[in-house]
Amino acid sequence: MLCPKCGYYSDREESVCPECGNILQPPSGIPKEGPQAIRQGKRARDAVRMRQERPAAQETAGRRSHTGARRGVQKMPTVKDTRRTAELDEESPETAEDYGIERRRRTFYDENADESTAMRYLSSHEGPAPHRMVNWMKVSIVVAVVMAILAGGAWVFLKKTDAGQRVLARMGRDANSVAYWAVGDEKLDSGDVDGAIECYMIAREKDAKAEVPFVDVDGLLTLASALEAADRMDEAAELYRQIYEETPSRTEAYVNHIRILQNSGSEEDLVTAGELMKKAYQQTGEKTFLTQRNDLLPAPPQVKPDAGNYDAKKTIVFSSYQGYDVYFTYNNEDAKLPEEGILATKEGHQLDEGVWNIRAVAVNGKLVSDELRATYKIIMPSPMTPRATLAPNTYKTRQTVKLKPGLDDERDSSIVIYYTIDGSIPNSDSPVFNGDPIALPNGWVTLKAYAVNRYNKLSNMLEINYKIEAKPWPNSVFDSEDTVDSLKIFKTTQQEFTAAYGAGTAAGSVTVEGFEKECRRFDYPWGYAIMTLEKKNWVLVEVSFSSGAMAGPRGTKIGDTEEYVVGRFKDMGQVESKSGNRGLYSTDKGSGKIWLQENNEKIIRYRYGVDSSWVQLEYLVSASGTVKNITLKYIP
Repeated sequence: MLCPKCGYYSDREESVCPECGNILQPPSGIPKEGPQAIRQGKRARDAVRMRQERPAAQETAGRRSHTGARRGVQKMPTVKDTRRTAELDEESPETAEDYGIERRRRTFYDENADESTAMRYLSSHEGPAPHRMVNWMKVSIVVAVVMAILAGGAWVFLKKTDAGQRVLARMGRDANSVAYWAVGDEKLDSGDVDGAIECYMIAREKDAKAEVPFVDVDGLLTLASALEAADRMDEAAELYRQIYEETPSRTEAYVNHIRILQNSGSEEDLVTAGELMKKAYQQTGEKTFLTQRNDLLPAPPQVKPDAGNYDAKKTIVFSSYQGYDVYFTYNNEDAKLPEEGILATKEGHQLDEGVWNIRAVAVNGKLVSDELRATYKIIMPSPMTPRATLAPNTYKTRQTVKLKPGLDDERDSSIVIYYTIDGSIPNSDSPVFNGDPIALPNGWVTLKAYAVNRYNKLSNMLEINYKIEAKPWPNSVFDSEDTVDSLKIFKTTQQEFTAAYGAGTAAGSVTVEGFEKECRRFDYPWGYAIMTLEKKNWVLVEVSFSSGAMAGPRGTKIGDTEEYVVGRFKDMGQVESKSGNRGLYSTDKGSGKIWLQENNEKIIRYRYGVDSSWVQLEYLVSASGTVKNITLKYIP
């Protein structure tokens, strides 16, 4: 039976609510069956059952019955049901639990004193739920499964997602490089420079150890910036260097490294910065590096005249408009400037004929400009071969000949012609043709001549042979038949010499030109003799005398004049050169020439060849023109 006032429910049919004392009436619409049907508890249960069977109709009837009951309800004083406590003591725990449910239902019914509402509430709660034992094994399994699912999800989150990797990186655990780069950025943004550097270092190391090594250039640039912020400039500079060496096209590393070098205040670093600017321009093509370098270093020097082709010697002058010293070198690509260069002077430097590759730099302390490079090609024109007025031929009488420049050089007043008729090749010590006719001697004569212009360039040599069949015939040349007192040089032994001239005074060992063997000198009142050991015999290699004790070849002797001596041997009649020397003759086997000495003395020297050696005869002529010494010697 359900009390419509307090919601108390009882299995027994009661006419008065034992909880609140309200008079209980059965709901309308429920048929009464026999005397027991008057008990309201049974009628209430039937009402609930009928509502379940006929929910719509009974609900409507219930609302009407409830409304009518409410109008006829009289409030009664509450009577405490002391029987309920005894009943609960005798009932099982399930009944006690049911009692709590019933009390809640009564409270609900009391607070909602509406019969229809109470009936709806009862329709959804047919009775107390049975009490069952808890299966803790199942609970444990469920909890374990849930925990496993949560752990798996956490693992997937940490290992497979970017956010999870960043979480691991923040904790200092194993995470990928991307996460450490990101966490490093977070720390750098928050001002933790050292922490950011540590994260960047780990990320860089992970990139390097990856299966496919990877270089995060942007990350490395950020790391270098962090190192700068931490005042670790050397490490930052080294990192920038590594970046642009591995990735030459990235300009940021060049820019930052150059900035560090310029801010250091060191002159050596400024030099390095200039070199780096040049390298950066070459690698990236960015003209800003070139402009920056030009602002830092001295400007390249200038040179006058300009490089090019010239036909004459040139004097080049270097200059720096900034007033710096200029060092240069030519034809030496290996020379290091400025250390191995030549300091340029205001007077300039002369370039002779040839090709000159000039390199020059301007220097301001340790800062060196870019190189000036210039090539001068100096090719001076050579004169044409001189011409002779006498054609080569055989002539019966004495002849003279003149020389003149080649056709293209006829108007060139600078042309000088050197010539010889003694058989030697013309050189600067040969006679110069001055316009006077050259007298040709009798016999076979070879005229040779060179032309020299103002550039000191030689022409091809003119060579003409003449035969003058006129008497007297010239004398013969000096040869092996010419001896001094019948002494045969390099053949007369010391015993033979001593037998003829005495032992003399031994002067000891001496050094003689061309001899590696020991040589001994012996002095005499008239001069000296020198011996050397040859095949177990000491032989004569040199004899010199200054008195009449001996006689020279062909009857010459001390006191003879120059003309007399020269007249005993071949003389082609060649005139003296500007130096005062005069060639007498020159052949394949020997020569004769007069050499003027500084004290105006002269040496008349004749030679003839012996195998690969020479035998030489010299007459020393005093300034007064007479012979005062005669020497015959062997020259290996």
